[in-house]
Amino acid sequence: MKKDLYTIFISIILLICTNSVFSEVITLGNEDDWVGTELNNLETTPGRGGFMDMVIKTTELSSRKDTDLLLPFNHAEQSDSTGHYRILENPDYNQEYSKTGSGSAAFFSGKKMILQPEQGALLSAYTNWEDFTIEFWLYPANPREGEQILQWKGLGRSENQIYSQIIQCHFLNRKLVWSFDNFFQLSESPFSHYEISGDPLLPRQWHHHILRYSSSTGMLEYLIDGIPSAIIYTTESGHESHTVFTPRIGEEPGELKIGENFTGFIDEFRIDTLFIENRSLNRYYKPGYGLSNIMDLNYPGSSLQNFDITQNTPGNSEIFPYFYIGDDRLEAEHIYSDFNGEDSILSPDSKWRSFKDFNYESKGRFLIISFLLYPDLKIDRSPRISSITIEYTPSLPPLPPSQIKVKRGSAGTVNLSWKPSPSPDVKGYLVFFGEKPGEYIYQGSAMNTEGDNHIQIDGLSPFKQYFFSVKSYNKGEIPQFSDFSEEISIRP
Repeated sequence: MKKDLYTIFISIILLICTNSVFSEVITLGNEDDWVGTELNNLETTPGRGGFMDMVIKTTELSSRKDTDLLLPFNHAEQSDSTGHYRILENPDYNQEYSKTGSGSAAFFSGKKMILQPEQGALLSAYTNWEDFTIEFWLYPANPREGEQILQWKGLGRSENQIYSQIIQCHFLNRKLVWSFDNFFQLSESPFSHYEISGDPLLPRQWHHHILRYSSSTGMLEYLIDGIPSAIIYTTESGHESHTVFTPRIGEEPGELKIGENFTGFIDEFRIDTLFIENRSLNRYYKPGYGLSNIMDLNYPGSSLQNFDITQNTPGNSEIFPYFYIGDDRLEAEHIYSDFNGEDSILSPDSKWRSFKDFNYESKGRFLIISFLLYPDLKIDRSPRISSITIEYTPSLPPLPPSQIKVKRGSAGTVNLSWKPSPSPDVKGYLVFFGEKPGEYIYQGSAMNTEGDNHIQIDGLSPFKQYFFSVKSYNKGEIPQFSDFSEEISIRP
């Protein structure tokens, strides 16, 4: 009696220790640092507790076929992405005060930028301009008289007469003044002077400046933060007419200087060979998405218990998190490789589910997390994710049966029985046998039995020794199998 009680006690302890199910946790972000997460128009930025937060990537202008000069100022070593200008002198690089991208150009203590036009640049010799746009973000520390934002000087020749050419943008009475000497020309005369200025600028604020020119009308328009500030016409009458002074570069172009004697920051400086109609000034105007790698929960049928997302959604910005879970590795890989943001989420046959639709029937071995971030366009703010925590319960395989017994039957027959596995949801058993210990390679092995804890095996040789072991398996969609039971042997 004592022995039976001891056996029962040990069995209970074994069941508790080996088949108890504890929740496990996976965290994206924080210490994980979003490793393995695929980003589309998203980037990481310093966030809570010294960890990295996920935000929408700030808008960066890109070079195109109409771009003559592009200076994003996103790296310490600047370069013109078009290749039209060679940089002779660089300003300082600053990561704290940037309007777009990851940095800006800092102009302090006499720093300036000098660029040498190469062949093919708009400011190279004998270039005839048509439409153009010059634009940049500007952050003046304290606008002062004579601070130069840009300046270019060159020489031209008309018959036997040499003349100077000047393009400059400088501060006067807290306004930016654009002036052009002998730049806009008639075919019979190179001499002209045009000047255009906008509204006064406040210190220590970012403002976007665009100067754009239409060669068909001679209109030169200056916009600040997308709002027209001044318009002039480079025509004989000063109004829209057919006699238009057109831009030309003479035979000896000089260097382009940016930020001489200026104190402050400049970002996203560019020149394009077209009249830009519309330009979004938002730092965030496109959504972005993130996609985790395929997380293996190790056991089929593992059950999701909880999602927790640490986030901040200023204004009307929004975050939409989704998950996929399933037991089919190939299906998970297909869903991962085909993911394309909201198109995949909204697909009629989508297997993505919102965090809001989570329930305890969400089970599987392979888990993928995706999240879509949308900015608030009015206040120009991005949402941010600090971390995503997933809690799940592994679906452990069953315990093997115990107390395996074997008895001889009629010639070549044995009867095998065992004590059922103590694990819940056991569906059946597989009986393995062979002629060597631990090697169950024999015709008819393994034999399946559902619901019973005994089986008869026929067709064995009475002259050989056979070794038997049993595995249990559960009722999962993809069954899980226990370890082998203890081994037993017999000669039929």
